[in-house]
Amino acid sequence: MKLKPIELLHIKFYHQGKHVSLGRLAMKADRIYFEYDAAFLELNLPVSPFKLPLRSGVQVNEDGVFDGLFGLFNDSLPDGWGNCYWTGQ
Repeated sequence: MKLKPIELLHIKFYHQGKHVSLGRLAMKADRIYFEYDAAFLELNLPVSPFKLPLRSGVQVNEDGVFDGLFGLFNDSLPDGWGNCYWTGQ
């Protein structure tokens, strides 16, 4: 099965009992871009104040950590936890 690449990913945030649009992630030329949704900015809720400050416009993670993905989103990805197995040795 061949999957179609995702060009734009809409991020939702569960806040006070409802889903709110947090913003959009996109990738182009091996760089990841993020832009907050205008309605989320009005909430004034800093979800990642150091690396992803609340401001309008497109932001890019320049430090290269997590292959350019902001830590806020990297934390939600599956990882090695729970994939360990016992070899009996």
